[in-house]
Amino acid sequence: MHERNLGDTDLRLSEITLGTWGLSGAYGPMVESLVTNTVEAALDAGITTYDVAPLWGDMEETLGAILSESDVDTKVITRAGVLLEDGELLQRYDSDSLKADLERSLERLKRDTIDIWLLHDPPMETLEHEEDEDSIFQRTAKIAEAGGVTHWGVASAIPEVLEKALEAGAKAICVPHHIFASDLVDDLREAIDGAGAGVLARSPLCHGLLTGRWTEYRRFAMDDHRSERWNAQALAIRVRQVAQLRFLVKEQVKSLTSAALRFTLDAPPVTTAILGARRPAQIRGLDDLVGQPPYMEEPDRVRLAQILAAMDA
Repeated sequence: MHERNLGDTDLRLSEITLGTWGLSGAYGPMVESLVTNTVEAALDAGITTYDVAPLWGDMEETLGAILSESDVDTKVITRAGVLLEDGELLQRYDSDSLKADLERSLERLKRDTIDIWLLHDPPMETLEHEEDEDSIFQRTAKIAEAGGVTHWGVASAIPEVLEKALEAGAKAICVPHHIFASDLVDDLREAIDGAGAGVLARSPLCHGLLTGRWTEYRRFAMDDHRSERWNAQALAIRVRQVAQLRFLVKEQVKSLTSAALRFTLDAPPVTTAILGARRPAQIRGLDDLVGQPPYMEEPDRVRLAQILAAMDA
């Protein structure tokens, strides 16, 4: 498993991060033993970086218990600012709430330091009513500097939020980045480079779509978040679009899954691709699946750009 520095920092992350949102039940109920086996398979595969959030049920406690028993030097990404209390989603970004979030995360994860601490999807409305010298980002930076955090950042898909975070000194932005969604990273490239930040690329497989294993008739259970992401018509269109990407499968690129991960890792600002595996079989052989750089050849980049432009994807 290759590693990369987070932007211009000394923090080293594995190129693949295990994302635990899916393990928390976002795709349907999970058995505890399967969660444990998947995290252990990730450790065995050389994955050293793990992504979690307090919002995702008991995942911080579960992950902390597993990683604390491992002799691997692991890195943890977690979030703050959003909680689920008595079935109600609460967004709280004042200093006291953020400090409490950090303390609870450290306790649940059984760690002295959070490697990357992200504000969890702060709404633009929150920022519009703040002064720059006392913004949510300035408060976060001060808390991080006080201890318990190596680097802070933001998880968002709103360009204005990401730009303000980078201007305030964020060293990590966690954003969707995959074959069908690369404009955000491309558009923010100058700001990312200027801040010396790194990109934590989530959804590199577009929630499973880019594995190329779905048919137009794929349907999802009601407790699977994908049931609300695509209607039948939209999914059928996407499946046909994925079929046009099969030219990327060749030589060491043995599947569309491999091609999709390599596309994400090919972007210079990307430090790590967050893979939401939900069973050990999706982890084993990951080094062979990702392969060796360079992750994309120039002719493939050009052809892919032409195909995506024609799709207006």
